[in-house]
Amino acid sequence: MLNENAPLPQDILAPLSGSERVMNHSVSVDGSRWRREIDARGLPPIAGKLSSEDRTTLSRREVFEFGTREISTDNAFQLLYYSLAWGLGLTGSWMTGRLDDLATQRESAPGLLTAAWGSVREGQSPVSSYRVLMTEGGAGKIKGLGPAFATKFLYFAEGSTNEPRHVIIDKVVSTNLRRDAWPESPTAAWWPETYERYCNLLARWASEASERPEVNRTVRTDEIELALFKRK
Repeated sequence: MLNENAPLPQDILAPLSGSERVMNHSVSVDGSRWRREIDARGLPPIAGKLSSEDRTTLSRREVFEFGTREISTDNAFQLLYYSLAWGLGLTGSWMTGRLDDLATQRESAPGLLTAAWGSVREGQSPVSSYRVLMTEGGAGKIKGLGPAFATKFLYFAEGSTNEPRHVIIDKVVSTNLRRDAWPESPTAAWWPETYERYCNLLARWASEASERPEVNRTVRTDEIELALFKRK
């Protein structure tokens, strides 16, 4: 079980990057591939920079911009596309399968996505928002949108003007927590209560880091997440 009272690891403090570095954290993506695969499935066309650029980069800041938009079915598709593109990167592992699944759920997926986005926008707890997209057993209600990508969608749904409360978790982060707080962490699925404990832990670590004299500033929770992701 994840120990949300685990002490802040000393090695997490040194690489804390500051909010600007987190917002500028970028990956390479192939816009032409996203356009081609989305169009082939009759899904709503992708907008923004990936609608016109081919190989390019995509930053957290750019994805957050979609989270600031009005909640609507079309904007929910865009937020999902960009969350997936940022998370999958240039290789786009399992990209086609995820889009295949989305195409089969074109009628049901928008309601779940907009409801989850609305939960985030209304300030609901991370576990409440997570439950909109995930079952109690940690499976995605939208096939192809598992827990790791569901947390990316919720994270970016907060937009860039809010301090992140819904924090990304994936197999890299969960594995890198084993030495401190989660000895037998699963790497593929997380129950809603586990996600809540994870968000609470990172929020507490961010608060503690902010009070350290060697840091002496307000640390965002996603700084902790990025430090865990890059941890050696």
